[in-house]
Amino acid sequence: MSAAIPGQPTRVRLEGLDLLIDGAPFVLLGAEVHNSSSSTPQAISTAFDKVSALGANTVLAPVAWDLWEPSEGTFDTALLDSMITAARERGLKLVPLWFGSWKNAMSSYVPAWVKQDTDRFPRAHTTTSGRIEHLSPFAAESRDADARAFHALMDHLRDVDQQQTAVMVQVENEVGLLGDSRDRSPLAEKAFHSTVPPAVVEAIARSGHLPVHQDWLAAGSRREGSWPELLGQGPNADEAFMAHAYAAYIEHVASAGRKANDVPLYVNAWLDAPLELDLPTGLNREQPPQETAPETAGTVALAGGQQPGTYPSGGPLPRVAPIWQTAAPTLGFLAPDIYFGDTNAICRDYTQATGRLFIPEMRRSPAGIGLMFTAIGEYGALGVAPFGVDSLPGDTPDGVALADAYRLLTAATDRTRAGARRVTGFMLDHERPTTRHSADPYTLAFDAPGPFRQSGGPAYGLVLQEERDQFLLVGRGFTTRFTAAQDARVGILSVEELDFDGRWTVTRRLGGDETSSGASVRLHSLDASQPAFFPIPLPLTSTGIVRVRLYTY
Repeated sequence: MSAAIPGQPTRVRLEGLDLLIDGAPFVLLGAEVHNSSSSTPQAISTAFDKVSALGANTVLAPVAWDLWEPSEGTFDTALLDSMITAARERGLKLVPLWFGSWKNAMSSYVPAWVKQDTDRFPRAHTTTSGRIEHLSPFAAESRDADARAFHALMDHLRDVDQQQTAVMVQVENEVGLLGDSRDRSPLAEKAFHSTVPPAVVEAIARSGHLPVHQDWLAAGSRREGSWPELLGQGPNADEAFMAHAYAAYIEHVASAGRKANDVPLYVNAWLDAPLELDLPTGLNREQPPQETAPETAGTVALAGGQQPGTYPSGGPLPRVAPIWQTAAPTLGFLAPDIYFGDTNAICRDYTQATGRLFIPEMRRSPAGIGLMFTAIGEYGALGVAPFGVDSLPGDTPDGVALADAYRLLTAATDRTRAGARRVTGFMLDHERPTTRHSADPYTLAFDAPGPFRQSGGPAYGLVLQEERDQFLLVGRGFTTRFTAAQDARVGILSVEELDFDGRWTVTRRLGGDETSSGASVRLHSLDASQPAFFPIPLPLTSTGIVRVRLYTY
């Protein structure tokens, strides 16, 4: 992070895993709206109403370069002003998403005056398609024009957002090159055969886990030379070359904005794995899949891949993170957009690679909700943000579940601000039906067993230790059992069901059937139903929040 701007108070900053606002940790329970939902004042009002109604505390919304700078040097601030006002009126924080030179690895949001001047703003070239609608990251004119526009955006934010409604800004969106492992334009070819910056060579040399590190060793571990001389010819070398190009370009843009306004900046990544869609059991794979299909029904690959170019080559992935961090030090972190893949591995890799985790895009379905709890509880994420929430009807099962998740996570973060210690967060499904975590002196075992589990989606939870013998369990669809070390037996002293709407209330005191006669605590799923074979009626509703007091004997 750069130093604060003289005369401007730094109210928002990154420290460790946390985003701090006025010195206090703020967990960003975000919601990202659709790409066109900030294109008019009416669209902004409608979309932000939906975010507020769901219970998120932050809205992520695009600022498109073509609408921001419709003619060169003329900036239309009306939409950004509407976003700030709309967020503030609804009690939301705001994360503007700068759709500048690239969005989803293409240049579709650049202004017409950029699109139509391919001599001044040259395009990238691929082997199979030739010139594509993608600004070459090796073009200084494009870089400087983007930097001027972003500086103007950040400068305007500083002037009109004295309350600092905007707490972070995303620079570009899912950058990288599709269709080839590297840009083949004349500018790119010249750069490819130029000397590799010494700092990048050092980053590759000291990062033995990078795929390109082995190529560097095989080429003789040289400390000086061109990209092919140091790394050979291959997809790993191409990806490293493109990573440096995008990172250096974005550093120029980000640092121009940072000179105007010291708000945390980050970039997001399209991941390097096939996109998989959940399929209901028995669904013909030629038919459109349903987003809310059971996780156990199987998947089908839709897009993406394992080779640079099938995913955006050079994007901010852990496999090239040291290069990004070397070339773009102004960025606070690199962030994954997680819709698929091994979510635990992705969270772990990004946390290790950049020191903090934020997920700016993710599913809005129960699988996404489970990831929200996991990211915040297990990996200490500074925030999460399901995508496209403004098109999710609030009266559907997914809409109800997402609103419930925001309520539960809001309650949990209130307790962490009050001093509770976060123990874990988790998602349980057919691949991971149980998990255990230690919280001295106890071990907590979580599972989502049998007929009381919800019908299709995962169970999820977050656990806080408020005192030595007192835990707050938050979530849906799981059962918790408690053991202690050595020969001690654990009993449940009391269980209170709580609710939180800005104030804490005790709704019930649970015992007997609700605690399996003192053996466990169950938080039912939203769609829990009475098993037909079980003759005794059971109460299956829950606020999703319980406080458990334990003792040993």
